[in-house]
Amino acid sequence: MFDLIVVGAGLSGLQAAYSAQQAGLSVAVIEARDRVGGKTWTVPLASGRGVADLGAAWINDRLQPRIWAYVQKFGLQTVRQRLEGKAIMQSSESERVVYPFGITPEFTEDEKVNLERIRDHIQRVSLIKEPPNSQDDNVTLDQYVRELGAGPKTIQMVNLWSRVMHGVESSEQSAAWFIDYCRRNKGLLAVRADDQTGGNHMRIISGTQEISKGIADLIGAGRIFLSSPVAAIEDKVSKVEITTRDGKVFTGSRCIISLPSTMYSDMNISPPLPPQARHLYEATKLGHYNKAIVCYDKPWWRDLGFNGFAMSFVGPAVVIRDTSVDEKECYALTCFVNGREGEKWSKLHDHERRRVILQQLAILYNVGPESEVFRPIEFFVQIWKHEEYSKGALAPITHLGHYTRFQLRISGDYSDITIICGDTEYQVHKAIVCPRSKYFDAMFSHAMQVRLNASEMGSNLAVH
Repeated sequence: MFDLIVVGAGLSGLQAAYSAQQAGLSVAVIEARDRVGGKTWTVPLASGRGVADLGAAWINDRLQPRIWAYVQKFGLQTVRQRLEGKAIMQSSESERVVYPFGITPEFTEDEKVNLERIRDHIQRVSLIKEPPNSQDDNVTLDQYVRELGAGPKTIQMVNLWSRVMHGVESSEQSAAWFIDYCRRNKGLLAVRADDQTGGNHMRIISGTQEISKGIADLIGAGRIFLSSPVAAIEDKVSKVEITTRDGKVFTGSRCIISLPSTMYSDMNISPPLPPQARHLYEATKLGHYNKAIVCYDKPWWRDLGFNGFAMSFVGPAVVIRDTSVDEKECYALTCFVNGREGEKWSKLHDHERRRVILQQLAILYNVGPESEVFRPIEFFVQIWKHEEYSKGALAPITHLGHYTRFQLRISGDYSDITIICGDTEYQVHKAIVCPRSKYFDAMFSHAMQVRLNASEMGSNLAVH
């Protein structure tokens, strides 16, 4: 019997297992996929010229000290996000704005003032060290900015933030959820920035999944069980039994579930979670979060004076970034095809997905059919909604009003199961529930609580 069983081998689950192991506990990690890493997933280019990160791709050495410590520990090489050159803003089918990267797009002066005022307001409230309020949780982000006096361009820009950050429209998440997400990730500007102040500052040349693989190696391959989707988790008071779909049974003193709350209904948890917890997770959802990664023989956009960054209110891609690694001769544009546009795009056939992305790139860069745009050497598509063990990305979004309603601690009758990385901050028995995040350090900081609480093995069910 193991001291601790962790369900889920994403970054949070791996860190929880490693922290517990360092505290002297015997651990087992059970993972449904045939790989570790969860939404860190790196695949090689067929050309041999580097890799593509289908999931999480960016880090920051200053804002994410824990992840940076692993980068150094594992000897991983990084590249900084390219900032030099012009950027593009496509605000309508007929309006395309080219502007210096790093400033507000060149809208009219009134539109710029309005956008900057709303942006600065959200930045300011996202830095306040206090929990979100129920008033903001009962209005959508779209309603919130309209009530602040947002103009048409600002409303569209806020919707773009919502799409690229969470894969949903601004009318599909509460203002409180969005603002608190920014708060937990050092503010709106840190979430959006590509320079040293933001989370999109650096990438790992060999791919972010190398961090997950590195932690898995520290735990030991013999302690990680892949291709083992869990069917049932039963608290038997003195022990916990985890049964996989193929009938394997794992027994432990304590169990940690490190999965998005949208996955809980796929498992038979006995006894059932408290009604309040079920009410919360049954109403959460994951966004339409997709990537199209287009690889080329050369960075043709740089020859045109662009740095590869583009935003679009039109779609299908809402944000595009240069994800090249020059030393590998790997030149790529990563297109985020998210939200409602991503949902429509995901329903197309493969060749149609490719066609509309290449056509959009041609429009954005104002080039014709003879352009290099239409001659990619590789084209990757990742649709997280299509994955059985993901069902979307990034973080489970709570129903309107639920985020603050369930932030209060909820009592429960559990003793043997812990759930980490849920969607809000509530408590079941002696458990803490922490929000999932696009940022690695937020995942690690909560998973590392396992090590701090490892001596409390008598209290066994918690939700993080």
